[in-house]
Amino acid sequence: MLITLDEWLSCETDALPPRQGGVVIGIDLGGSASMTAAAFYWPETGRLECLGTFPSMPSLLDRGQADGVAGRYVEMQDRGELSVLGDKTVPVAPWLVEVMRHVEDQPVIAITMDRYKQAELGEAISRAGIRAPLVWRGQGFRDGGEDAERFRRAAFDGLVKAKPSLLLRSAFADTVCLRDPANNIKIAKARSTGRIDAAAASVLAVAQGARIAAQPKSKARMAWF
Repeated sequence: MLITLDEWLSCETDALPPRQGGVVIGIDLGGSASMTAAAFYWPETGRLECLGTFPSMPSLLDRGQADGVAGRYVEMQDRGELSVLGDKTVPVAPWLVEVMRHVEDQPVIAITMDRYKQAELGEAISRAGIRAPLVWRGQGFRDGGEDAERFRRAAFDGLVKAKPSLLLRSAFADTVCLRDPANNIKIAKARSTGRIDAAAASVLAVAQGARIAAQPKSKARMAWF
């Protein structure tokens, strides 16, 4: 497991910290079958929000039956955690516009995404007119392992705070990792039994937020003339 469900539940809180400082957006782009998800992380306060999106065909109820989770997707939609956009696939550019609208009053300090989808996402970002620093990450043992470890460290240190979310609980309950001979880990999407896209987006956002928070703050210099 990336983290156990109990470890994730310790990150949930009814008293969310404020949206303060810049926000990092993590994006996990799905296809026709998988979920598309965006996570929003404020490194200054540790606040984490996440939204998932499915295409409208098949319906959320039919999709839940096929995935063996019954009416869970419908319940996520009722809770405001899951939305529907497009027909058989989620249109990327219109979806990105909705993502940016969620934090339209916030300074976006980075958008971090899977390098494998760089061409598709890059074109959609240009069409949507988004202007923000872009960070492309690999999903192997190098980038993926670093991101997973940074996320786990932030969660264990109490630097991740989210409201109770069925979307995130379900995602983290199904997120498993692989280890290489050197004991490095990475998220194993092909071996995860559920829709872990929200967890993958959260890992990207929190890891990039941790890197930004670790950077030394520049000090103002005074010059005498």
